[in-house]
Amino acid sequence: MSATVETLNSTCLQASVPFAVVLPDGGGPFPVLYDLHGLLSDEGPYDPAPTDRAYFEKQPFRKLQSIADETGVAIVRANGGRGWYIDSPRIKNSQYQSHIVTELFQWLEEKFPMSGKQGISGHSMGGMGAINLLCRYPELFSVGAIHCASLRFMPGDHHGSYIEDLMSDDELRAAFPDDFLNALLRDDLKLRITVGENDKERIVRENRALHQFLLANHSPHVYEETPGGHEYIPHGLEGVVWAARKLSASQRGCGGLE
Repeated sequence: MSATVETLNSTCLQASVPFAVVLPDGGGPFPVLYDLHGLLSDEGPYDPAPTDRAYFEKQPFRKLQSIADETGVAIVRANGGRGWYIDSPRIKNSQYQSHIVTELFQWLEEKFPMSGKQGISGHSMGGMGAINLLCRYPELFSVGAIHCASLRFMPGDHHGSYIEDLMSDDELRAAFPDDFLNALLRDDLKLRITVGENDKERIVRENRALHQFLLANHSPHVYEETPGGHEYIPHGLEGVVWAARKLSASQRGCGGLE
């Protein structure tokens, strides 16, 4: 139907925020898959500004359009800047979690024919954002897919890549308590976790730990260590396809984890 780069004037981020919207053929209403990008720059001091418009204008729209048309699912590439899709307790205009849930959702519902079915996917920083939102708002999402997620709240080294600029160690522990992941333990969630077998040791370890947590709690999910390292193509994009298909099946009232 259409693929566009839109702009939202955000109070949470105190900025004009670009993002991409891909709609399938048909009149809707459409289920929606929110796809969260990774950290696009690891140079210089932390800047809360959203990712610029040029990034979204270079999206693989032809591929995303084919996924949307095949599944009947709208795909929204949200804007995470370098904010890890969390609300920073110390940087007033780095409230990316609230931006997505309170501003972006409402804007899209008012402008496009969206249904109540929602899913979320993410790569690297976006993988952490996807888990964060799945746990904080379980009522909003029925499908989740992450690839090479940098799960900075898991036990171990969470320093670097600006997470310490957004919140201190104590603030991180307060935001992600020991029982945080329990929100993933629900029968209505379809979840896919993949990580490159040659990714950074920390990232592989964090994703394995999430997998083991789900196994220990008998929570159904898909887990795979894929060839390659931290790259998004092809396995991150495969997660988008998987999540869109699961959302489509959910809309029709069918479908398992495979």
